[in-house]
Amino acid sequence: MLYMIFGGSGSGKSAYAEDLAVKLCPEEKVYLATLTDIDEEMEQRIRDHRKMREGKNFRTVEQGLALETLDLSGERLVLLECMTNLLANELYDPRARHPEAPAAYIMEGIRHLKDQAENLIVIAQDAFSEVPMDPELRRYVKESGRVNQLLAKEADVVVEVKFGLPLVLKGSELLSEVERR
Repeated sequence: MLYMIFGGSGSGKSAYAEDLAVKLCPEEKVYLATLTDIDEEMEQRIRDHRKMREGKNFRTVEQGLALETLDLSGERLVLLECMTNLLANELYDPRARHPEAPAAYIMEGIRHLKDQAENLIVIAQDAFSEVPMDPELRRYVKESGRVNQLLAKEADVVVEVKFGLPLVLKGSELLSEVERR
């Protein structure tokens, strides 16, 4: 099953996704970290997220590019944190393989993971509501919207989180079944 959890920065989407992951799979599960440690702010975000995961039986796998190269066969649950960082890596990292069509390429990687794991939860940042003036930022916003649309279309469950409150946009009956556990 594919779950998409999205929201703005600081919306509570990560906490919601982690809690959902624990409900779906109390035993060991994979936390697929895509954030690249490039400065002090990113280091702090990584520390904060590690602290949030303590005691939740996550095994961390760090990979910010080329999801199709990962072998996570037989995993009960994989939580990918987050699509936004993955997109930035695929757009701007010199090692990226398909920066000309990142949304389609990323979705190939998502399908690869989905085929391997019983459950895949993908956290995504909401595409920005304002279109920036800078051409490179406009490209990023456009690709972010494109990959989020593709992900939502294929997801079994789509949840938007605002202010820590989930709003189920797709698959409410599937999520209700999980909540009853």
